[in-house]
Amino acid sequence: MRLRAKDEFEGEKAIDFCIEQLRKGQWVHVFPEGRVNMTKEFLRLKWGIGRLIYESPVMPIIIPMWHIGMDNILPNEPPYYLRIRNKVTLNFGKPIDFGNMLEQLRSKNVSAQEARKTITDKIQDELMSLKAETEQLHLISLRS
Repeated sequence: MRLRAKDEFEGEKAIDFCIEQLRKGQWVHVFPEGRVNMTKEFLRLKWGIGRLIYESPVMPIIIPMWHIGMDNILPNEPPYYLRIRNKVTLNFGKPIDFGNMLEQLRSKNVSAQEARKTITDKIQDELMSLKAETEQLHLISLRS
């Protein structure tokens, strides 16, 4: 299911929906930047991902993922036609365990805003490391 928030209220409803899905044990896949990154420039992650983890009644398994080359196969801009025989690199990081972090945040009684930011920053750091690793893997792939 694709959720697009037009404003902050809809964004909060989308996060509520995702938290409910996690409670049911369902899979939730998100672009934590809040949108598809068309420019490939650094985008600060939205705190909604931190809220999703902090407020989930069930500890979700967070698997970071980075990809390079998808837009060479199916462009983000017109013309939208499939371009086969291009290389794509998908890189999945190790699952991130937030159990200890959540325990510490709750024991310190930090504000919800601070908790969301701390969690989001951790994910962002992991994604930036994964991005650098994926870029190296993609270069190796292009040479072969």
